Formats: sequence, structure tokens, C-alpha cells
Amino acid sequence: MTMIYEFWESDKYGIIRQRGTETELNHPEVWRDGRWQIGSPYVMDAITGMGEDGYSCGEWAFELSLDAAILYSKEHSVDLYAESAEESK
Repeated sequence: MTMIYEFWESDKYGIIRQRGTETELNHPEVWRDGRWQIGSPYVMDAITGMGEDGYSCGEWAFELSLDAAILYSKEHSVDLYAESAEESK
């Protein structure tokens, strides 16, 4: 099964990735302290936009092309395809 990766950039969270398969994507992850960590529900709001519920935070993130994500990773020492912190425990 092929893994799919999608990337976003946020002023608040830096680079965000979401990975999974064609039928199911995992919860978004943020790059913190040299590793991928599962993002808060606010990170989900940032990549999906404001929800209809009153608790949506209104955060913003902008989708990155693969080329832009690679450039970001080189400039910020991010391993785009590393395991998440939870997987490496």
C-alpha cells in the first residue's frame, strides 16, 4: 500500500504534514524538537478551515506543493518522511 503525504505551512505551527492512504489520512502532525508529533485539534482546523462548531479556532495553514515542502525541509532541517514521535517509542 502506497503512503500519501500532504504538507502545509503555518505561521503558528511551521510545517504540518498529513499522511495515510488513498482512503484514510491520519491526524495532522507538526515538526517539533526534531521529530513529528501529533498536532492538536487546532492544527486540524488550520488545514481544514473554520468548522461550523463554535469551538473552531480559525487558525490558518497553506498547502505546500511537494517542491515547496522539500525546499522548506532543506531550509529548516526537517525530515519530511521520518516516523512520528509516537511510532519511535
